[in-house]
Amino acid sequence: MILLFFRHLFAQGFIVAGFFLFLSFTLSAEIGYRLGRHVAASKPENEADITISSTLTSGMVGLLAFTLGLSINFAQNRFEARRDLVLAEANAIGTAWLRTKLMDDATALTLGDRIEDYAHVRLAFTITESDADVPGLIGRTNALQAEIWQSAQAMAHRSPNPITTALITALNDMFDVSASQQFAYESRVPPNLLLMLYGGAIVTIGALGYQLGLAGNRQVVLTTLLLMMWSSGMLLIADLNQPRMGSIRADAAPLIWTIRGFGAKPQVR
Repeated sequence: MILLFFRHLFAQGFIVAGFFLFLSFTLSAEIGYRLGRHVAASKPENEADITISSTLTSGMVGLLAFTLGLSINFAQNRFEARRDLVLAEANAIGTAWLRTKLMDDATALTLGDRIEDYAHVRLAFTITESDADVPGLIGRTNALQAEIWQSAQAMAHRSPNPITTALITALNDMFDVSASQQFAYESRVPPNLLLMLYGGAIVTIGALGYQLGLAGNRQVVLTTLLLMMWSSGMLLIADLNQPRMGSIRADAAPLIWTIRGFGAKPQVR
């Protein structure tokens, strides 16, 4: 239920999600502060209590900062994998297409045309902004792979030579990279880790507010800046973790360049 709520929240846009995160963190800090003031008013002021509270809160803040940095690194690695695989796929497609030009064969010409179609489909897979389009693009990818492989098999049986072998190898690489790219888009930061990070932030910020309440020093400006930084950090993770919805997306330029190398205009929506 909580995961569905957050998915729906981020689907509304990152401004809405950022406002929700900041508001919930502010509420947690305020509740903690008021609780701290209540405890401070109910018993004589004790410097030892304030010192112990400060030490424990510092430890919680440090642990939260470490978890936040770890999550950002996790999400960034996934983004880097998607970006690197776009380049790898463009190179693999370009290599396979060039090797079809080494043959004087009608089947090789047809195969080159199918590889060009395949490049357009893979570009559409990379730049599509809707998860709903993905199954259809994967289906078109699989259909073209089957068609390309059938043509390559016929050529291999008819003309078994080093050039044909090199073409088969290039096609294998092209197909393998597409599977790796599909996996990279599906591999994201585990939702439970994000929930744990959010829950830890709520508890830690509440503890920080409690410590400020004990000391009787609200520190509105610094607390607001800290909450904005935490909200921004979590938004960054969510952005990197949404390969199609986020503003930080893998650049499709290598595939566009490859298609231009065919002499065709890239079909970028």
